[in-house]
Amino acid sequence: ANVLEAALGPKTERKDFIASAQAEAEAVYRQAGITWNPVGQGASDPRREELMQMQPVAGAMRFGGSSTQSLQRGTPAIETDYLNGEIVLLGRLHGVPTPVNAALVALGQRLIAERLSPGELSRDDVAAALGQP
Repeated sequence: ANVLEAALGPKTERKDFIASAQAEAEAVYRQAGITWNPVGQGASDPRREELMQMQPVAGAMRFGGSSTQSLQRGTPAIETDYLNGEIVLLGRLHGVPTPVNAALVALGQRLIAERLSPGELSRDDVAAALGQP
């Protein structure tokens, strides 16, 4: 969930929020009959090491993921609508509730609408937005 790094900054713990969003996505995939292979950190997919390499670029500093970069550039949109929004849409089509992913979409829209800077929200702000303790 790229939007979580954008909202919280790169150093704030967010694994529990990510796990909730992923659990919803997996439930949606199962109900929709979609086969998936996890490729995130800790995944056993042998392609991960080859395909998911972060390398420094000479003369450039890495400022975070693509959603964080969108906030930094002040773009009028964020990819959360497509990443988490797709899970929400599939959930609706297949009768699977997706409150966390829907909240992540709303969070991304808030970040853009209010022109918030990356890392401007606290963990408590995000937990409240996601309906989590």
